[in-house]
Amino acid sequence: MPLNKDQLLRYQILDRCFSDGSKLYKMSDLVEAVNAEMMDTYCKKVSKRSIQNDVQLLQYEPYNVEFDADLLKQHYYRYADTSFCLPLGKSLTDSEMSAVRKTVELLRPIADDIETSTPLQQWMFLCLQRLAAGGTIDLETPGITFENNDSLAGMGNFRLLAECVINHQPIKIGYRPFSSAETKTISVHPYLLKQYNGRWFLLAANEGYNNIGTYPLDRIRTVRLWKAKFRQPEIDMADYFSNTMGVTVKDEPAEHIVLKISAKRYPYVETKPFSDRQKIVTHDDESYTISFPMRINNELVAELLSFGDDLKVVEPEQLRNIMADKAKRMSEKYSTAQKDCTSLK
Repeated sequence: MPLNKDQLLRYQILDRCFSDGSKLYKMSDLVEAVNAEMMDTYCKKVSKRSIQNDVQLLQYEPYNVEFDADLLKQHYYRYADTSFCLPLGKSLTDSEMSAVRKTVELLRPIADDIETSTPLQQWMFLCLQRLAAGGTIDLETPGITFENNDSLAGMGNFRLLAECVINHQPIKIGYRPFSSAETKTISVHPYLLKQYNGRWFLLAANEGYNNIGTYPLDRIRTVRLWKAKFRQPEIDMADYFSNTMGVTVKDEPAEHIVLKISAKRYPYVETKPFSDRQKIVTHDDESYTISFPMRINNELVAELLSFGDDLKVVEPEQLRNIMADKAKRMSEKYSTAQKDCTSLK
C-alpha cells in the first residue's frame, strides 16, 4: 500500500524511539512521542490504532524490523540489533527530505486520479514516496520500464526545450528537415512537447506565420534563446489535438470515420480505441462497425494500415480512396517482387 503523508513522518519518529538507548518505550509512549511531533508539523494527532498498525507493518518488507524479544515480552519496543535503524533520511539532509515530502504532496492529487494520470506519473510518485519514507530505489534492476529509443537524435535538447516551454521563452532553432542537407534557423515561440510513436516533437508558432509548426526533435540541431516578446497561443493547446491522431494537425474539419473491424481484432480496438468518442454502429459474429470523428492525416492512415485485412474503411470516400491506393501500390510491389524471384530460379 502506498504511504500517506502522515506515515512518512510517523516512521521517522518511531525509528528514533526504537533506537533510543536512554529510554524504553511502551505503546502509550510511542503514541505520545508521535503525536507530539505530529501536532508541531500537521497540527493534528493520530490514533493508537494507527501506531499499532505502523509497528506491525514495519516488521514486514521492505523494513523487516526485529524487536528485542525479552523487552517485547514486557511490552517495550526496541530494536533487537541496537546498530539497526530504518534508512529514513540517512541519505538526504532534513531540508532535502522536506523537499521530497512536499513534492510527494504536490503530486498526490495527480497520482490519486487513476483515470487521468499516466503510468510514468504513477511510477514517479511511488518512487518519491519510497524516498520520502527513507527507502531506496534500485536503478540497476528497475521494476518498470518505459518505451524509449536510446539512439534517437536530438534528445540532448529536450531539457532546454522543456524549460523554454515552461518559461514562455522564445527561441531560435537550427532545423534540418529530411528533405534538405542544410540547416536553417527558425525563430519560434515554443508551446508544447509531445511524444508520439517513440519520437518527440516540438509544437511552436513560427515567427511571421499564424499557424503552429511541428518540429521533430531529431531534426533540431541547435537551440538558442531569442530576446523577443513571447507570443501566446491563440488556441487552447489542451484541445489542439482533439479529433487528431499523432502530431500532424491539418486546418480541416474532422471527418465522420466509419470502419468495419473483424471480430477477432475488435477486442484490441475496444481496449485501445481510435478516439474517446468511438462508438459501435452495429456488429455481428464476424465484424464490428464503429464510427468516430477524426481528421485524416498520415498518422491515421498508418494506424489503419497496421490492421491489414482485418479492417475496412466504410466512410468517408476520401479515406477509402487513400487506403485503396496504398493497397494497390503495395500489391504491385509484391507482384513485381514475385516475378523477380521467379526469374532468378
